Amino acid sequence: MSEKQVERVELTVLNLPGVLGRVVGHIRHEGWNIKRLLVDEMSSKNISLMEIDIEGTHTKLAQVMERLLNLDCVTSIIMTQGEEKIVRRRKVIAAPKASVQADAPVVIPQKGEGIFRILAINPGATSTRFALYDNETAVLTQIVRHTEEELDDCGGIVLDQKELRKECILECLKALNIDLHSIDAIAGRGGLLKPIESGTYQINARMLHELQSSGASVHASSLGAIIAAELANALKIPAYVIDPIVVDEMDRNAKLTGMPGIERSSVFHALNQKAIARRLAAEIGKPYENARFVIAHLGGGVTVGAHRYGRVIDVNDELLGEGPFTPERTGGIPLLPLIGMCFSGEYTEAEMVDKVTKQGGMQAYLGTNDLHAVQKMINDGDEFAALVLDSMAYQVSKEIGAMCAVLEGNVDAIILTGGMAHSNRFTGAIKQRVDKLAPVHVFPGEDEMLALMNGVLRVLRGQEQPAEYV
Repeated sequence: MSEKQVERVELTVLNLPGVLGRVVGHIRHEGWNIKRLLVDEMSSKNISLMEIDIEGTHTKLAQVMERLLNLDCVTSIIMTQGEEKIVRRRKVIAAPKASVQADAPVVIPQKGEGIFRILAINPGATSTRFALYDNETAVLTQIVRHTEEELDDCGGIVLDQKELRKECILECLKALNIDLHSIDAIAGRGGLLKPIESGTYQINARMLHELQSSGASVHASSLGAIIAAELANALKIPAYVIDPIVVDEMDRNAKLTGMPGIERSSVFHALNQKAIARRLAAEIGKPYENARFVIAHLGGGVTVGAHRYGRVIDVNDELLGEGPFTPERTGGIPLLPLIGMCFSGEYTEAEMVDKVTKQGGMQAYLGTNDLHAVQKMINDGDEFAALVLDSMAYQVSKEIGAMCAVLEGNVDAIILTGGMAHSNRFTGAIKQRVDKLAPVHVFPGEDEMLALMNGVLRVLRGQEQPAEYV
C-alpha cells in the first residue's frame, strides 16, 4: 500500500461563480485530503492562482490532475514533486482564452420568477466572506482577505473597518453588474449581543446600538449585522442575523462557577454548530429536535457543545478562557499562577487579555497558529511540535467526554467540524479517544454561509417567523 504524502498543486482558475467549491469538492471526491489552501486573485485578469497542499497516494495523483483539467474553470496545473515541476494545461484552450480577457464579466443569472435572492455577509478577523444565493443555489461566493496593514490603517477598533469591508462587497457586486435591487434580503453574521434564544432575528435599532458598544465591537462578527443593516436600509429590504455567537440555551446547572458574581456564559460557534447538527440529523433521518449530539468546532477557537433535543444545554466559552487550548488561545489554565502574573506588574490588563485570547496555545508554544506549519514541523522530526498538537487533541477529547457526561452518556453522535477538522492527524487523535462514546462524524470547514441563507429563506418562505430582539 502506498504511503500518504503531501503534494503541492498550483492551479490557474477562472473567476467563475462557485469555482473554489468545485475545485475543492473535486479533490475531496478523488479521495485526497486538503491540508492547506491559498487563493491569490490577480488584479489584471479574471483569473486566480490557487496553491493547494493535498495528502494522498502517489498512484492517484496523475488522475487527479487530469480530471481537474476537465473542469471548465481550470486552465493549468503545476505539481511540485521534489525539485521537479510538472505542468499540465488544458488541451482545448480556445474557449478559456476568451473567458480570461481583461474586463470579461462573470455572468450572474437573471433572477427567475419565484426566486428569492439573498446576500449573506460573514466577516472574520482578517477576511470578509460574502455570497449571493438564488434560493438554495449559490450564484456567487467570495472571500476577500485583508492584510494586517490594511486593517491597522482603518484604526484601532473593529468598527473602524466597516467602510473597508462594505466597499469590498459593493465593488465586487458592481464589477459583476449585479442589480442590487434584485436582492430580497440580507443576512449578516451576528455579534456579541446579550444572550438570546436560537433563531432568525430581524436587525433592529436596539441590536445595532448594542453591536456598536465597546464590548461588542471587539469581535469582527459584529460588523456582519452592521453592514447588512446599512445595505438593506439603502435598498429598503429586511436584514437578519441567524444564530449569533451569543445563543444561550444553557441549562441552569451549567451556569454556576463556584464564585458568586461570576457566571458561565454561552458564547460559541452557534451558527456552524446548529447548521452541522441539522445537516447530520437529516442524514441519519432523525429530526434535530429529537437528537442528542456533542459537537466540537475546531478553529482558531474551539467550542464543544452538548446538543439535546434542539438546544445547546452546555458549551465552553473559549473567548473567556474555558475549554481546551487552541491555535491561539490558552483555554482553561490554573488560576493562581495566572493571578500572580496579573499582579506582577510586568503586564498591563490589555497585554494579559492578548496573552489569553491571541498569543496563547499553539502560537505561544510554537510561534505559529497555522496548523499546516505545525504539521510540517512534525514531518521534519520536531517532537515538541508533535507533543503540542497531540496535547491539544487530548484536551479537546476531554471536553467532548465532559459533554457526553452532560448528556448522561446517551449520545447519538459526536461531530468534529471547523477548519482544523481538515487535518486527519488531528481528528484521528481525537477519534481514538472518543469513538467508543458514540459514532464520530467529521465535517471539515464551516456551513456558516449556507446557514445564513437557510435562516433567511425560511422566513421569506413563511416557514418561520423572525424573532424580535428586545
